[in-house]
Amino acid sequence: MINIKKYVLFFSMFFLLLITSSNCIASEKSSKISFYDVLTKEEQKLFIKEFGNKPVIVEFFSFLCPHCYELHKGTNQKILKNKRLKNVKIVKIHYNQVGQEDGLSTVLGYTWVVAKILNVEDKVIGPIFDGIHKNASIRDYKSIKKIFIKNTGMKGNMFDAAWNSNIAKILFEKQYDLVQKFGINVVPDIYINNKFIINLSELYSSDNYNFYQNYINLIKKLLKK
Repeated sequence: MINIKKYVLFFSMFFLLLITSSNCIASEKSSKISFYDVLTKEEQKLFIKEFGNKPVIVEFFSFLCPHCYELHKGTNQKILKNKRLKNVKIVKIHYNQVGQEDGLSTVLGYTWVVAKILNVEDKVIGPIFDGIHKNASIRDYKSIKKIFIKNTGMKGNMFDAAWNSNIAKILFEKQYDLVQKFGINVVPDIYINNKFIINLSELYSSDNYNFYQNYINLIKKLLKK
């Protein structure tokens, strides 16, 4: 269970950052407090062109982002696992601009593409996050490969083949292009049905102790709009 004092301190810093950051993809905002904003018609067209018209949740995240880590842990608690949305496409796109000094962010972005190719995203996303923020076990290609082998049961040569494939290189470039195309500058950044962007700061400020439950409920509400 998350320590409440650390929980409150973390999210206070988290949402201060979100509130003071104004470089995310532009939305039509009003002075009225809202838990979500509506994208402009032009932005909606861009999202629909890329992700189609079916129910979809698009999340831009980074493995190096502590806020993304906390959001992942919170929305994967047992109390929320039974509320996983059915018949909804969930797209997670890695943002490679966090912690570029040592190049690890680029490696992790490529890792996420490889996880998609091997269809093991759900099996490795938690261990990768833990390897960065909890036990500092992820340092390079070899340490990442170990995580895939340990948590998926695959052979090392299968991982190597996916890593060195042309499709991985192509998808990695596409992932980078999508971040640029949608003007993403802050993560986590969550979009619902190609029309709404969740206002995480207002959602947390309204009821910080029930934030995760309210977050799931808001997603369900927006998916019906």
